[in-house]
Amino acid sequence: MDNNEKKLYPVTFLEDSSEVSWGTVSYQIADLGFVDSMISGGWFGGNTMSELMGTYLERVVGDDSFEYYGLQFPIMVKVIKTSGWQPLQVNVPDDVAEERYDSLGKTSLWYIQEASNDARMYLGLKKDIDAGDFYRRCQEGSLRDILNETCPKAGDMILIKPGTLFAAGPGLKIVEIGESSELTLSVHNWGIELPDGEDLLLEEAFDLIDFRKYTPAVPSADDGFKVTRMELKNPLHIFSEQPGDFAVYHCVSGEAVIQPGPGADNFAQVAFKAGHSVMVPSEVNDFLMLPAKEETVLLEAVPQKKSDPDPYIGTPEEPETPDPHIRNWN
Repeated sequence: MDNNEKKLYPVTFLEDSSEVSWGTVSYQIADLGFVDSMISGGWFGGNTMSELMGTYLERVVGDDSFEYYGLQFPIMVKVIKTSGWQPLQVNVPDDVAEERYDSLGKTSLWYIQEASNDARMYLGLKKDIDAGDFYRRCQEGSLRDILNETCPKAGDMILIKPGTLFAAGPGLKIVEIGESSELTLSVHNWGIELPDGEDLLLEEAFDLIDFRKYTPAVPSADDGFKVTRMELKNPLHIFSEQPGDFAVYHCVSGEAVIQPGPGADNFAQVAFKAGHSVMVPSEVNDFLMLPAKEETVLLEAVPQKKSDPDPYIGTPEEPETPDPHIRNWN
């Protein structure tokens, strides 16, 4: 990829699926090193996300995201299908991730696409608990007694911030949208032996766990992204007078088509069906999103600039200028 004059366009990717001990994981969009999504069509077909970023930089993600994240694409999308219980896990916050692992931290949003009648999930704790009691329960196998069990339903959106313990049980199909990181530590595996190459990291994660009673997380700019569920019944025109942020769309049901807007440079229309994702670069600042089938539902993920603390007073800097894109339904 050496032609920096090529116009960018909405790109789709090949899935990267693998089986795990508790189900399957399918990466839709990822720039993780060990997973590097392959572009599936157009000028850039056959190149990876990291190659696209390495050549086109802020033209892909916008100035704010490039300033904060550098060459790594900021958002990851994957689909999780559970046939058994995941290990109990906890996401790592940014500061610890940078200091200990030289990595991005992780906040993630789970959209429940499908849920069996008996599907269950653990989110945090039923009540405040002493760290020593938590450790004891991990060792003796009574941890489930103090975990907050929920009954997820199709359409639920669950924000999982660093520190919150979580695990999905069997019978779920989950769309995970999150920061471009897989820095999640497993702390308990229900007495089941882990596959080769996987380890429980309870001691390593101990100072990261929130031992207070679970309360649902509230979205904020420091999540790094914002996700909106959209029922695409009519054409949607998304445009601005200048490039803003990139956007990622995942099709939950139906089918959608992206076409150039009235004032846009030409690009070939892009269709994506249920279960697939598309990334619209920052440079594409005028486009139409059209429903190609009835009951088309999309998840739209756009970046939010994280606030860095002032080194002298410890307060956040001024928030970023809002995304200039306008969204008009026709």
